[in-house]
Amino acid sequence: MSSTTTSLRLILGNAAPPAAPAGEMKTVTATTAEEVASSRSNMGVASLDELEITVASSDIGASGLYGPMELASWSSLLKPTSTVSIRIVGDAAESALKTVHTSFLLAGLASKSERREQDSVRVLKAAKKSISNASAAPLQTKKPRGPAVTISLDDALGDDDGLIDEDGLLTDENNLLAPPPAMSASSKADDCAGRKPCDDCTCGRAEREGTSTAKDKAPKQAPSSSCGKCGMGDAFRCASCPYLGKPAFKAGEEHLVLNLDDDL
Repeated sequence: MSSTTTSLRLILGNAAPPAAPAGEMKTVTATTAEEVASSRSNMGVASLDELEITVASSDIGASGLYGPMELASWSSLLKPTSTVSIRIVGDAAESALKTVHTSFLLAGLASKSERREQDSVRVLKAAKKSISNASAAPLQTKKPRGPAVTISLDDALGDDDGLIDEDGLLTDENNLLAPPPAMSASSKADDCAGRKPCDDCTCGRAEREGTSTAKDKAPKQAPSSSCGKCGMGDAFRCASCPYLGKPAFKAGEEHLVLNLDDDL
């Protein structure tokens, strides 16, 4: 077969050929899979404008002359604008129609139409899928690079880097934990913090200033009550007893004070 053939009518098995004249179409009849393969061997790539296959419905299937992969063997011979027509002779079962549509899908074809003719002939038509330019992605070109940016380590590690010097926070001016100046100065001399000596002064300031009021003053007289039951405890004391809340004591021990402070 010449490689200049642009249209081919292929009749598979014993299917009745179409009644319409072939015209410029080349007609080939093949009854075996080997004859079908031979009809493709002498054809050039992308040499077919139109392919028409006539097959009986009984020959469609995985074990028949027309299987799901039949058109995939012809796809390289089709031009981008080629059309494919499958003529099914006889009552086409649902499985036969499904096999034809599957062959369209595996060959990269898109179904276009389906019609019925006389004498129980069904024609399914497909064409190659058009590739839209909109789906093409533009090539990304490299942009020219500008001059390289250099960073000096002297600039990065300079004194004026915007950071606070930790050593500067330890000066007396920034020491927030230090006591006020007046209190700090007075506390260095005594424990009274600038006040008058305490009554129970233990730092020695009262002795230095000669204001030891505890030694100069006469001991106070212990308060007494007219009921005479102060030393027996709160259960026997009157409402105005000066010893309410204090433990019981013996006569003459009113001035003693029990130290209940912790030793630790």
